[in-house]
Amino acid sequence: MTIVTFGWLGIIRKITSTDQLRTVPVADDESHRVDPRFRAQLITTPRPGMETLYDITKVAFERFGSRHCMGTRHFLGWRTPKIKEFGPDTTWKTYAQVGQQANQFGAALRSAGVQPAPYSTTLEQVTTPCRIAIFENTCAEWMIAAMGAFTQSVTVTTVYATLGMDAVAEAVVDNIIPVIVCNRKDVSRLAQKCSSMPSLKYIVYTDDLVAPNETIEMPKAPKGVTIVSFDEFCASGDTKAYPPTPPKADSCAVLMYTSGST
Repeated sequence: MTIVTFGWLGIIRKITSTDQLRTVPVADDESHRVDPRFRAQLITTPRPGMETLYDITKVAFERFGSRHCMGTRHFLGWRTPKIKEFGPDTTWKTYAQVGQQANQFGAALRSAGVQPAPYSTTLEQVTTPCRIAIFENTCAEWMIAAMGAFTQSVTVTTVYATLGMDAVAEAVVDNIIPVIVCNRKDVSRLAQKCSSMPSLKYIVYTDDLVAPNETIEMPKAPKGVTIVSFDEFCASGDTKAYPPTPPKADSCAVLMYTSGST
């Protein structure tokens, strides 16, 4: 049996091609090449004018408005203690829908008393409520909350569930946080800690990984604290009263409280 291939024709065509190469060597080393547009300069932004995460997402929301942006599968419950079970359907949000909800979330933060962060600051210099906390699984609401915070130049403080509730309280106190996003399952534990978190005014909860038949008792809101669902909080945001207050390139975007392995 004889197999005839014509791969060599492609090699000859490439060797004899007069098309201009898209890259040029770095110095005299042919193995290191770069686009000639970027030679001898350091690229610090994806594109001119995109200096912050807010800039990037704003362009994406406008350019891809009708396309699928975030898809969430319907959580049915735990098949085993470690295996999740999802339904066959996925609920999609378009870029335009995500952008609108992010802007509403940001406006709701301002209405809740959160202020735009100073353009250059450190943890020790924080004297105003210019940060929020996210204590939640990675989900659509996590991303929308973060992008919503960026629309108002609000810093996002993330706290991971493995650190425990004491770490959450410490982060809230350290950062003078008035709003925290968490899972419905954690609302009761947070409510019990409110006395040690005097700056906290809003507990915004999601239903991520909460099964349809799962019953979770919601606690009575502590004095001075409002417990509200993520969707209700977003819906309360008045984007006309609080249009975006974009951050600058040197603004602090995220503070991460981790176990030290990140």
